[in-house]
Amino acid sequence: MNLRIRKVIIVDDEHLIRETLPSMIDWESLGYEVVGLFEDGEDAWHFMQANSPIDLVITDIQMDECTGLELLKRIRKANLPSRVIMISGYDDFQYLHEAMKLGIDNYLLKPVNKDELMGTLEQIQENLLLEYQKSREMNEGIMLMKNNILNQILMDNYSIRDVREKCEMLGIALDGGGFQIAVIDTIVRQKAVSLLAERHLGQFAIMNMVQEIFSQEEKVEVIGNQNGQIVVLFSGIQGQRLLSISSKMNEVCVLIHQFLKVYVIALVGKACSSWREISQSFSSAMELYDYRYFVDTFTVIDYTQKDEGTKKETLSKQLSLNLLHECLEKEEYERAEEFLHLIGKQLQEIGVRDLNVVRSVFIDITLVCLSKLRQFEFEIYEHDRAFPKSINALYEMETTELLFGKFKELVLFLVQMLQQLKVKRSTNIIEKIITFIDSHYMENMTIQILSQKFYLSAPYLGKRIKFELGQTFNDYLNQVRINKAKNLLLLSDKNTKEISEKVGYTEPNYFYSQFKKITGKSPTEFRKG
Repeated sequence: MNLRIRKVIIVDDEHLIRETLPSMIDWESLGYEVVGLFEDGEDAWHFMQANSPIDLVITDIQMDECTGLELLKRIRKANLPSRVIMISGYDDFQYLHEAMKLGIDNYLLKPVNKDELMGTLEQIQENLLLEYQKSREMNEGIMLMKNNILNQILMDNYSIRDVREKCEMLGIALDGGGFQIAVIDTIVRQKAVSLLAERHLGQFAIMNMVQEIFSQEEKVEVIGNQNGQIVVLFSGIQGQRLLSISSKMNEVCVLIHQFLKVYVIALVGKACSSWREISQSFSSAMELYDYRYFVDTFTVIDYTQKDEGTKKETLSKQLSLNLLHECLEKEEYERAEEFLHLIGKQLQEIGVRDLNVVRSVFIDITLVCLSKLRQFEFEIYEHDRAFPKSINALYEMETTELLFGKFKELVLFLVQMLQQLKVKRSTNIIEKIITFIDSHYMENMTIQILSQKFYLSAPYLGKRIKFELGQTFNDYLNQVRINKAKNLLLLSDKNTKEISEKVGYTEPNYFYSQFKKITGKSPTEFRKG
């Protein structure tokens, strides 16, 4: 909520008023601070111009030099958001009428009544809070619409007319030409970071900071996507600005670490000339995504500056890594294991001295494995929290032999995982899952628990269940539990609460609603027949 202290100035040509009003009430307890006392509107106006914003002006309506009405007119002409309370020594309808037309919060007669003043101040705070909430809701609505339309563009899933209409309405520039995407995410190889104990909280903090960094940039949009990444869209880029994107993203990474104490990676996609190619820029950035496993500090990786050095190419050919790569692409995982053994022998024969080149080549192969896992919608880090240690080991080995040993161990682990996923994809894993649900329905069960049990990603498993059964996991689980509950209602004397617990529900009300939804009757009605 917007609970900052409101700045107040008091303007009156009577010395007594200027002295008594500040001490009449506890301003701070009401959320205000008196920051200036003035005997005429002219001095008050100069102060307001130099110290904007002033939230509240309490002014006498009649003063010798620049009256309260004149001050009010200047405030409104300048479109300042200041609230105004008028005070006067007598009730003059003409002055009151003119002041109300210009917009004031109250008109108080002297001597000012303490309770009336406090009531007015409290009402102003309530009004300001309501305005803030409405403004925030409007901004959140705009951000949601921006997120939706830009994510459609990123996924290349849109109608041209819809994009043009919504982007024009939301002020998103599509006609300037020159677009480039940068994707920000946390790196895996970092030790405890308290701020990111919860990933969604970390994304929220990083998102706010990135939006603040680019808040003054007209041709930059910052959004989040469903995978928890922050996406920055640069438009109107060409020439020098095109070259500065990586530099700017490096500044962003540095600031995020400086203020949030977390390391992030920024992946810069290739530049494109039309908004219809933005999805290609995003895809090229995401090709670099698995590098987040291999860096251990804030890093920017630019698609146009990837290292394709001749040393790596030469070594890859010498070790026949292209054949290993081919096996992985064709999902010939048993052959891939055979090639791993050959690579070890070839490495000894070649006797490469540059350990960094060997490490870089091995990392490229590991990236291929991770990419294949992602095709199964499988996120290794979610299933093996120790995985970063395996990555760290690649950096810790100081001889070629030790490095290859760790590389072989890591890739064999990944290849075997790929083999399991391939088998599970080709066999009817759903039959096993149905059997498991039928015998464990009374236990705490979620799609995440099942995905861990059967070594599949939760999104992939959810899609498979929906495709095979024609209903979601939750709908199927509820169907099984309610069928078991129906039997217990007819064949036992247990009460409804006991039955709901026995079939796996922790909330009797939820059990009741699901029972009625599925059977059309309440548990009591069903038991009575």
